[in-house]
Amino acid sequence: MAQKDGISLLILFFCFIATSTFAEFYINNLYALRHTVAESKGFLQDWFNSETHPCNWMGITCEGRDTVVAIELPSVPLRVPFPLCITAFRSLGRLNLSRCDLSGMIPEALGDLQNLQYLDLSNNELTGPMPFSLYGLKMLKEIVIDRNRLSGQLSPAIAHLQNLTKLLISNNNISGELPLELGSLKNLEVLGFHQNRFNGSIPESFSNLTRLFHLDASKNKLTGSIFPGINALQNMQTLDFSSNSLVGPIPNEITHLKMLEYLSLGFNNFTGGIPKEIGNMKHLKKLSLCECNLSGTIPWSIGSLRSLMELDISGNHFNSELPASVGDMGNLTVLIARNAKLIGSIPKELGNCKKLTLLRMSFNGFTGCIPEELAGLEFIAHFEAEDNKLSGTIGDWIKKWGNVVSVNLANNKFNGSIHPTICEAKLLRSLDLHCNYLTGSIEEAFEGCKNLVHLDLQGNNFNGGIPEYLAELPLTILELSYNRFTGVLPGKLFESSTILEMNLNNNMLTGHIPDSIGKLHSVQMLKMGSNFLEGPIPQAVGALENLTEISLDGNRLSGSIPQELFNCRNLVMLNLSSNNLTRPIPRSISQLTSLTVLVLSHNQLSGSIPAEVCGGFTNPTHPDSEYVQHHGLISHITG
Repeated sequence: MAQKDGISLLILFFCFIATSTFAEFYINNLYALRHTVAESKGFLQDWFNSETHPCNWMGITCEGRDTVVAIELPSVPLRVPFPLCITAFRSLGRLNLSRCDLSGMIPEALGDLQNLQYLDLSNNELTGPMPFSLYGLKMLKEIVIDRNRLSGQLSPAIAHLQNLTKLLISNNNISGELPLELGSLKNLEVLGFHQNRFNGSIPESFSNLTRLFHLDASKNKLTGSIFPGINALQNMQTLDFSSNSLVGPIPNEITHLKMLEYLSLGFNNFTGGIPKEIGNMKHLKKLSLCECNLSGTIPWSIGSLRSLMELDISGNHFNSELPASVGDMGNLTVLIARNAKLIGSIPKELGNCKKLTLLRMSFNGFTGCIPEELAGLEFIAHFEAEDNKLSGTIGDWIKKWGNVVSVNLANNKFNGSIHPTICEAKLLRSLDLHCNYLTGSIEEAFEGCKNLVHLDLQGNNFNGGIPEYLAELPLTILELSYNRFTGVLPGKLFESSTILEMNLNNNMLTGHIPDSIGKLHSVQMLKMGSNFLEGPIPQAVGALENLTEISLDGNRLSGSIPQELFNCRNLVMLNLSSNNLTRPIPRSISQLTSLTVLVLSHNQLSGSIPAEVCGGFTNPTHPDSEYVQHHGLISHITG
C-alpha cells in the first residue's frame, strides 16, 4: 500500500514539473511576441507593465493562467513581418491580426495550430501564396485574409476544411481556376473572392453550397455562363457576379432565389433580356444589371419588386420604353437608367416613387415633356436627363423639389424662359441646361439661388445683359457661351471670390473689359472670345495668379499686350488672336514657362519675334517676321 502511495506521489510530482514547464513555455513565447512588437509599445502599454501578468495583456486570452487560446489585436499597427513565434501557441483557437500592417509571407508553420478555428489576417501587406499547411487545419471555421497581396492559386486541398463557414480571400492577386472542391464545403455560409485574377467558369459544384447566403465573385476574369443549378442556393441573400466576362442569358433559375436581397450582374457580356420572372424576387432590395449587353423589353413584372431600393439598368440596348409599372416600386430610392437605349416618354408613374433621391436617365431617346407628376418627388437630390429628345418648357416641378442639389437637362429640346421660381429649390447647387432652345433674359432668373455653385447655360438663345448678382452667388463654374447676351460687362461680375471657370465666348458683348477683372483671384479659366469687346487689355489682369487659360480672341481689343499679363506664371494657354493689338511682343513672355499654346495671329503686332519666344517654339517653317509655329499652332505677326 505504501509502495502504491509512493508511485502516485511520484506521478503527481512529474505532472507538476511538466505543467510548470508547459506554462513557462507559453509565458516565454508571449515575452518573445512582446519583443517582436516592441516598436508598437505605445499601443500595447500593458504589455510592457511588469506588474501585469501576460495573460492579462490586451488582446490575449488564456485558459487558466497559462494556456493561450486567443490572440486578437485588430487595428494595432505592429508594422512587422508575420510573427513566427505565434505558431508556438498550439492551443490557439482564435487569431486576429487584421489591420496590423503585417508584411512578408504567411509561414507554413501556421499549420501547427491544429486547434485554430478563427483566422483573420485581413487588411495587411502579406505576400506570397496561401501556405499549403493552412488546408490541414481541419478545425477552421473562418478564414478571413482579404485585402492583402497574396498570390498563387487556390488548392483543391481546400476540400479538407469541411468545418469552414466563412472564406474571405478578396482583394488579392490569387489566380487560376476555382477548384471544383470548393463545392464540397457544405457548411460554407459566406464566400468572397472578388477582385482577384480567377479565370475559367464558375464550377457547377457551387450548387452544393446550400447553406451559402453570401457569394461575391466580382472583379475577376471568370468566363462561361452562370451555372444552371444556382436555384439550389435557396438561402442566398447577396449574390455578386459583376465585372467578369460571363456570357449567355441570365438564367431564369436565378429568379427562384426567393430570399435574395442583393443581386449584381453588371459589366458582363450576357445575351437576351431581363428574365420575365424577375418579379418573383420579392425580397430584392438592390438590383444592378448595368453594362450587361442586355436587349429586348424591360418586363412589366419588374414593378412587382416592391422591396427594391436601388435599380441600375444603365449601359444596355433595350430599345424599349421604361414600363409604367416602375411606379409600383414604392421603396425605390435610386434609379439609374443612363445610356440604356430607352425610348418613348418618361412614365408619369415615376411620380409615385416618393422615396427617390437619385434619378439618372441621361443618354437615351426619351421624348415629350417632363411629367408634372415628378413634382411630387420631394426627396429627390439628383436628377439627370441630359442627351435625350425631351421638349417643352422647364416647368414648376423643380421649385417643388426641396432637397434637390443637382439638375442636368443638357442637350435636349427645351424651350421658353427660366422663371425665378426655380430658386425656390433652396438647396440647388448645380444646374446644367446647355444646348437647348431656351430664350429670354436671366436678369432675375437665378438671383434667389443662393447655393448655386455650377451654372451652365451654354448653347441656348438667352439674351439681354449679364446680371451683376451672379458675383454674389457662390459660383465656381459659370458657362454662358454661345448665347445672345448683349451689353457691357458688369464690373461687379469680376469681383467674385469663388469663380474658377468663366466662359462668355460667342456672345454679343460690347464695351471695355473692366479693371475689376483683377479681383477674380481664384479664376483658373477665363474665356471672353468672339464678342465685340474693345479697348486695351487691362493691366489688372496680371493679378490673376491662378490663371491657366485665357481666351480674348475674336474681339476688337487694341493697344499693346500688357507686361503685367506675364505675371500669370501658371498660364498654359494664351489666345489673343483676331484683335487689333499693336506694338512688339513683350520679352517678358519668357516668364510663362508652363505655356504650351500661344495664339497671337491676326493682329497688328510689330517688330521682330523675341528670342525668348522662339526658344519655346520648334521647327519654324516661315520667316520670323511673319509666322511662329508652336506645337502645331501658327501665330501670324506682321512686321
